[in-house]
Amino acid sequence: MTGDGRSGPPARRFADHEVAAILRRASIREALPGFPSPHDPTVDDLMAAAVEVGLDPGEVRRAAAVEVRRGATLVDRALGAPDHREVSARLAGARIPADPWEVVRRAEEALGGRGRVVEGAPGRFVWRSDGVGSRNRLTLAERDGVLELTVSTDRAGYYVGLWFVGLLAWAGLSMTTPLGTLPLLGKVLGFLVTPPLVARPFWAAADRRARERLERLALDVLRIAEAGDAAPGDPEG
Repeated sequence: MTGDGRSGPPARRFADHEVAAILRRASIREALPGFPSPHDPTVDDLMAAAVEVGLDPGEVRRAAAVEVRRGATLVDRALGAPDHREVSARLAGARIPADPWEVVRRAEEALGGRGRVVEGAPGRFVWRSDGVGSRNRLTLAERDGVLELTVSTDRAGYYVGLWFVGLLAWAGLSMTTPLGTLPLLGKVLGFLVTPPLVARPFWAAADRRARERLERLALDVLRIAEAGDAAPGDPEG
């Protein structure tokens, strides 16, 4: 049983870096700069602290439900970031909205492209969009009174664009600097190494923005799902 009366699995305890991520997602990190709780707090501890400073504990509960998929490969680390990002969440008591229009609107705003609902069976909802540089997918499923959310983006096409910019940079350097006089092996190595090096910082920054967008979208959808059939912005309950 959680602090708001919802049933669920045994209370999970969060490490310091997880607490920081939860407070950041809930946009209350500045309000709770030094979290006054025992080491490795539970979500109930975080919610109680939010109440003490006059903040919405529901935001903490939803933020704690969100998880970012980790485990980048060696190639991802070399490039600076993965080309696939996925955020998931499990929240007891939330339901797939009867009218998913608001979910679709939030997804299209967050991910920057028009999409379509590809599945709308009872207990399951799937939206996806396919663009020039990315493929996005949002899935909702209800299992045993728990809403399971997954939202992901595959941005390989965007990386190809950044790699091409790096290739143009290498071509420009070859024509305007002594790099053009390098032997064939040096030119080949430059051709292989320069584009990823140029693209790396931009790709890492783009990945941070993509991760934040996915987290915000997940929180928005969880709010809508908890509100049930109430209009977005109406008081919950």
